[in-house]
Order: sequence, then C-alpha cells, then structure tokens
Amino acid sequence: MQFLIRVALIISFCLFFSQPSFAEESIRVVVSGVSGDALKNVQDRLAVEQKLYGKHLTSDDVRNFYNHAKDNIRSALKPYGYFRADIHSALYRDKTTWVAQFQINPGPFLYITGLDIQVIGAGKDNAAIQEFLHHFPLQVGDVLLTKPYEDAKSAFFQVVNDQGYIKAELIKKELRIDLAKNTAVIILHMDTGLRYYFGSMEFSPSPFAPGFLRRFAEFRPGDPYSPQKVLKFQQDLANSRYFREAQVTPDFEGAEDFRVPTQVKLTPYKAKQYKFGLGYGTFTGPRALAGVDWRHLGDSGQHFTALAKYSSVLRGLAVKYFIPGSKPLTDQYTLGANIQEFRPQNGNSFSESISGAYVKMLYDWQHTLSLNLLNERYTFNNQPRRNSHELYPAYSISHIETDNMVDPHSGKMINFTVQGASENIFSTTSFIQSEVKAKYIFSPTSQSRIILRGDLGYTVVNDLNQLPLTLQYLAGGPGSIRGYNYGSIGPGRYLEIASGEYQHRIIDNLYGAVFYDAGTATNKFNQGIMRGDGFGFVYISPIGPVQVYLARAESKAWKPKSIIFNIGADF
Repeated sequence: MQFLIRVALIISFCLFFSQPSFAEESIRVVVSGVSGDALKNVQDRLAVEQKLYGKHLTSDDVRNFYNHAKDNIRSALKPYGYFRADIHSALYRDKTTWVAQFQINPGPFLYITGLDIQVIGAGKDNAAIQEFLHHFPLQVGDVLLTKPYEDAKSAFFQVVNDQGYIKAELIKKELRIDLAKNTAVIILHMDTGLRYYFGSMEFSPSPFAPGFLRRFAEFRPGDPYSPQKVLKFQQDLANSRYFREAQVTPDFEGAEDFRVPTQVKLTPYKAKQYKFGLGYGTFTGPRALAGVDWRHLGDSGQHFTALAKYSSVLRGLAVKYFIPGSKPLTDQYTLGANIQEFRPQNGNSFSESISGAYVKMLYDWQHTLSLNLLNERYTFNNQPRRNSHELYPAYSISHIETDNMVDPHSGKMINFTVQGASENIFSTTSFIQSEVKAKYIFSPTSQSRIILRGDLGYTVVNDLNQLPLTLQYLAGGPGSIRGYNYGSIGPGRYLEIASGEYQHRIIDNLYGAVFYDAGTATNKFNQGIMRGDGFGFVYISPIGPVQVYLARAESKAWKPKSIIFNIGADF
C-alpha cells in the first residue's frame, strides 16, 4: 500500500512540473537583413499572427508561431519584389522570455521581361485606351512589385470604364514567374464589351431649376458613361453651398439602347442662414456683428447676404449679391455695396462704396478681379477734413488649406492683393497698393499647436494725405498687434506685422495660450516696430474658437494692459 502511495505521489509530482506548454509565456521577435517598408511589413505581419494566439501564450503557441513564421515572412516580402528570400532562424530562451530570431537574405529582385497587354471588343481602337496602353504604368526592365502591379490593373479598368465600357473584364490575367531566371512576364487581356452612354437626368424636388443643376455636371446625355464623372458630380453638388446632401444613382436596369438614366436626390440647406458674433476689447469696448444669407433667390442659384458690424471703432452695413457662373462650383459674379463709419485712434471717416467682381476657383486658388468705386470723407492726425473718391480695379489670389475649419491642427492661408487708381480716371489721387497676408498652423505634439501669421504691404502714392483713410495702412488690435488700440499705429505707406502664438491643451477643448506680436504702419520700412505680448485661454466651441487674452503693449513706456475677447475661426 505504501508503495502505491509513493508511486501516486511521484506521478503527481511529475505531472505538476511537466506543464510548460500550459504556462504563460512571452516572445520577442528579432528581424534583421531587410529595412524600410519591407521590414515594417514583415514586423506587422508577424505581430498580427502573434495576436491570433491571444494575450496569454503557451509554449505550444510559441512553437507554432515560430514554425509558421518563415512562410509569413516570405509572404510579407513578396509585395516588395523579394520572391526568393532565404531565412535563417533560431528559437531560444533568454531568461523568462522566448526569442525568435530571423536573419533574412532577401535574394535578388524579379524583373519584368515581358508585357502582353491586349484589348479586344468594341473599345479596342478607342483613342484614350490606346494612349493608356502606349504609356502603360509598368515597363520591361522594371522590378516586379505587387502594389504597382495591382495599381496598373486598377488604372487599366478605370480608363476602360471611363470610356463607357462599364462591363469590361479581364479574360486573361497571368503573372508568369521564373524563379530560376528571376524574371516575370505580365499577361493582361481585356474584353471591353459594349459601350454605354449617359441618358436622361432626373432631379428630386428642390428650389433650383434642373437647368441650373445640370451645370454642375461635366457630362451631357449622349456622352460616354463614366463612373468617375458621376462620382465627381455627386461630390461637387455636396461640396456646393446649396446642398446639405447629394446622392447620384445610375439606373443600369432602366438603360435603353445603352443609355443609362441618372437619378439625383438632393437635400438643400435651409432658405436662410443667420450669423452672429461677439467680441470685446479694453480699447474698443464691445463688438458685435449680425448677418443673414438668403440662399434661395430664384431658381438659378443666386443668393444675397447682408452683414452689420458695430463697435466704437467700426460700424457699418455691407450687402452682396451673388450670381453663379457657367460652372457654379468654381465661377461666380458678385455685386456689393458698403456703408461704414471708421473711427481709429488717429482719425475718422465715413464712406460709401459699390463694387462688382468676378470670382474663379482654379487649382484650389481663388482668383478675384473687381472694380470698386469709393467715396469717403475723412480726417486724421488733426488735419482738415477731406473728401475723396477713387475708382480702382483690384486683383487678389488666395488659398486656404486646413484639416478642420473650426478646430485646425494644421493649415495654411495665403492671400495676395494688388489694386490701384489713376487721377485721370475719376479718382482724386493715383496710387498702387500691394499686400500679402499669410497664416500657418502646425502641431508639434498632439496636445499643442503653433500659429504663425504675417502681413506685409506697400503703397505707392505721391501724397498719402490724399488717399482715403480706409485705403491707408493701419495696425493694432485683434488680428494685428495685440495690446494696442484698433488702428492706433499709423497710417503709413508700409505695413509690417508678424505674430507667433503657442497653444497647449489644458483639458478637453480648453487651451492655454501665449503670444508675441510685432509690427508697424509707417512711411519708412522697418521703422518704429511696436511689440505686444500676453497670454490667455482658447476654448474650441462648435461655432469656432472662443478667445480671451490679456495683452500688454511692450513698446509703450508704461506697458499698458488690455483684455481681448473674440469668437471666430482661424481661417
């Protein structure tokens, strides 16, 4: 009996200490011999495979992972042209951790030695398709890489589909690889099938006429059907100021004589949009603005805006009427009128103006050519009051790019304007004026951002006193040099402003901020630079940043301080 008990104890002891395959293990993978994207793909592939075994590995899991690793590594290397990789591996314990080591000799590349690209069917002689084949993305002598190969096939289909051959198919698709010779031959035979064309276009009920809506499309009934043009049509409608949502659906089932009808479902924005804004400055007191946009004037896309501003420095009313051009998303005409009273620290003016402009978007740049008529009564620096009128053309070009209009963490803006008048053409004085403005936002960390901005301008004029006050350069105030009264620096022929601001997240949408501004508006370049600095808080609200700053005028002897409150987007 004692003998049996001893045997049972020995068996239990052996079973207890013979469970390494069920103990929790960890593994460290070391890969060498390749670099760059190929190395990253290998590491990512092995990491994914490791996760399939769960968080708690056993010794069996480690060995299974290791045994399949070479095949996974070879699969991960093939997209980068390595089809004959030689892998030396080892698995060993380093204290409490398993180490799987893989030394890779990627071997030679495979080179494309033959291309057999053919097109049959109705589109075999299509000029666009033949042009694509003449400049096929892959050429003999190229290294065979999986992504360029797949991209070339996709581009082949896209060109054929965009010529109206929407039922095209690859009837032969082969990749003949000779590992002994390190060569590859690509064979792609495309049957285009029959050609389809755009048919009728029907729109859901909306405030706009079908004729106006068709101007958004780059195709007409009878044109070869193109999926890319349909997608762009939908995107252009959705990106316009008219529609909150747009859905363009081709009706292939309803096609007759290879004409594909298109259904367009639109959800317009509300007929009116209101705009409000508030601000406060120690020098300017409260600021407010209110505006309205009538979006549906008639059925051809015209709209009308009115914006009223009020502060102790600037008050006025501006209205503008918009007329879409032949391409509503990129072209439009505007008619505007403005009446305002301007009271900077060194003077005051009352002006009326009217303008007409043509606006065009070209390669993400907005070009504006305008003709303006300004009539102004003004005085500054205790000089006698003057009356002036100017008829002047202006041209501006601007570009805005940002990841988020309300809460940007990266973005840039640049605007260049040149304008001028001649006293021989219904103007009190002759002048030429140019100005460039820029802003750049970037985030050095996920919790911070830096905002840089600059403004540089120059006016050519014989007598600056003859130029209306609203056309003269002034500096100071929010958006200029903080810590100084709005428009209190200047006027002058030159405008120079530079600003830097650092914002760091405190919690959620609340940021702390510090800034430094410098600049001037004088008659001599780089003279009398005024400096301001300060700190504050920025809260990112759904309608834009809410900013509160304590600013200090560094260049004044007593360094006065001021409070600035503002609501508005950075771009």
